[in-house]
Amino acid sequence: MRKTAFLLLISGLMLSEACTNQKAEKENVNEKPDVIRERVRPAASGGTSAAYFVYTNSLDKADTLRSVEADFADMVQVHESYETEDGMMGMREQKEVVVQPGQEIRFRQGGLHIMLMGLNQELQAGDSVAVKLKFSGAGEVVKKLPVQP
Repeated sequence: MRKTAFLLLISGLMLSEACTNQKAEKENVNEKPDVIRERVRPAASGGTSAAYFVYTNSLDKADTLRSVEADFADMVQVHESYETEDGMMGMREQKEVVVQPGQEIRFRQGGLHIMLMGLNQELQAGDSVAVKLKFSGAGEVVKKLPVQP
């Protein structure tokens, strides 16, 4: 029962943050859609953050991102932001992401991104953290990312 209540609380917070982030992204003229600042957003211990970066499949065949891990978060998921017909923003989990040979996947604010929930440490600007991507073909790929707003 407590776990269900916790998950419902986290889901509500993530949806609220997604809507806030969407408004901030539309107002941020410094970050163009074709430019990805690789980073993890600062956040308090116990809170939620997100990771943004670019990944290119260097294999000669399609590969599938199966899961993501981070030692500093209790739960890590790939999410996709979307807009409903009435203009409301939301997020939905993506269980797998297929990456074609040579394809570049852009994990970015307002699109596909990595949600980091239940942080077990504070993420402060200037820190650096590692996110582990687990692919069916490439295996484990570690992305070291700076913590930046």
